Amino acid sequence: MLVIGLLLVPLFLFSLYISLKFTWGKAGKSEEGKALLHRSYVWSAPIFPIGWLLLESYHKYIQVLHFETYRTTIWILVLLIFIIQGAFIFRNKKSVSPVI
Repeated sequence: MLVIGLLLVPLFLFSLYISLKFTWGKAGKSEEGKALLHRSYVWSAPIFPIGWLLLESYHKYIQVLHFETYRTTIWILVLLIFIIQGAFIFRNKKSVSPVI
C-alpha cells in the first residue's frame, strides 16, 4: 500500500492544483468552463459508489477485510475521484476559451 500511496499522492496534488486553478480562474467562471466542470463531476462522481460496492461485495462474499485495509481502500477511492476530475479538466481545458 505504501507504493500505491507514493504514486497516488503526487498525482492527487497535481490534479487538485489543476482543478482548483481552473475552478477559481476566469475560464472556470464562463459558461463553457462551468459545463466542463459539470462533465468532470459526471465522470468522477460514480467512482466512489462503484468502488464502495465492489469493496463491500469483496468483504461480504470473498474474504473479510481488516479495518486498516478497508480504510486505506476508501482513501484510495477518494484520491482517485480527484485524480480523474483533474485529469479530465487538464485534458479538456484547451477547448474552453478564457473570458477577457
